[in-house]
Amino acid sequence: MFERWLEALREVSRAREEEARRLVEELCGRALVVALFGSRARGDYTPLSDWDLLAIVERGDYRVEHRGVGQVVWLPLDKLDEVLGWSMVVLDAVADGKPLCGDLSIFEEVKRRVFRYVEERGLTRTRSGWLPRGV
Repeated sequence: MFERWLEALREVSRAREEEARRLVEELCGRALVVALFGSRARGDYTPLSDWDLLAIVERGDYRVEHRGVGQVVWLPLDKLDEVLGWSMVVLDAVADGKPLCGDLSIFEEVKRRVFRYVEERGLTRTRSGWLPRGV
């Protein structure tokens, strides 16, 4: 009986990985850079963990889009400074981010700007989120 459960888990995992691969392919055709973040980027995922993807675009609206296998965080470069003021998800996405496709120099520039923001505000990452140092 246990072996049947394991095989079902493997089958579901394979199907989700294929769906994630198709999603990444789609995003790579639409964004300047696509990066994986969250547990899959950090390496502490399980077979049923979702895929967290950061799609950096030139312009548009910041939004979090839920897809079948996870979430896509759309980050427009022209609104990065504004978004940093209220979205801690972007801090996590960039800190954990592993670029999958696109212009790596753009990702590095976003990373530099995000880490400058973190430093200027004296933030540190905790299990509860990004907090001022010493809190």
